[in-house]
Amino acid sequence: MFQAFIHWWENYPITGIFFNFHYIGQAFLPILKCLPVSLLLGVIGFVLGIPGGLLVSFMKMSKVKPLRWLMTAYIDVVRGTPMFLQILIIYFGFPFIPGYKALQMPLKQIVFFQIDLTIWLRALFIIFINTAAYQAEIFRAGIQSIPKGQNEAARSLGMGKWQTMGFVILPQTIRRILPTMLSEFILVFKDTSLFAAVSVFEMVMQAKVIAAATYNQSALIVTAFFYLLITIPLGRFVARMENKLAEQDGGDGGAVASPRAKRGKRPPRLDDTVGDSAHVVSHRENVLNSEVS
Repeated sequence: MFQAFIHWWENYPITGIFFNFHYIGQAFLPILKCLPVSLLLGVIGFVLGIPGGLLVSFMKMSKVKPLRWLMTAYIDVVRGTPMFLQILIIYFGFPFIPGYKALQMPLKQIVFFQIDLTIWLRALFIIFINTAAYQAEIFRAGIQSIPKGQNEAARSLGMGKWQTMGFVILPQTIRRILPTMLSEFILVFKDTSLFAAVSVFEMVMQAKVIAAATYNQSALIVTAFFYLLITIPLGRFVARMENKLAEQDGGDGGAVASPRAKRGKRPPRLDDTVGDSAHVVSHRENVLNSEVS
């Protein structure tokens, strides 16, 4: 019976092409070996983008107009164009930079996860400039959300401009923007799949190679599984963090009470309400009588 079901499953057009157990088993280990490439690209590029985004946000809030205009143009261009287009321009444009070919020859000898260092550096540079632009706006919004009274209080205590920023403003800003930054990391991690277009051997590229060799698309489902393995727990963690921060700020955090908590709450009784109303009325009458007398 079970063998008949497997035979039907693997020969049905949709399940046989995308959920074939035989090809899923073959693709699991090769794609798992490429998971560190996607993780390293996402983590390193995102971490590099944090100081870059903070610096860009400071320059955009600067009183120097040319610097502010330059950073505004950088953010608008990066955020207004697809990352896929940025990958194509940088990957195929870098070789035309004078001296680039001479510089890349020794770097090609250094290999990590079967990818030479020149490819790593180009990929990380693309992620850096992309995530720095997005994080700059996150930092700017977070800094400007801090009440001005915090800055004035710190300055009245004798703290300088950068001391105030480092010890008063930024700690509060990071606390507020941390969920948003983690959400940004999830997007960056997923966007590493775009590097398959320039033959970077991350998970999607490996899945494409396996699919082309086996004439079956089940490897793509394995790749989706590994992405979900990272993004779903992170997404749940971000949601919990947002709820916790909202509760600390005085809101309910959007949390839904559990059935056990709901059962523990006794609904208000009608006689209690009537008793409270009668007590209020009698109290008002006593007050009025005392004022008259």
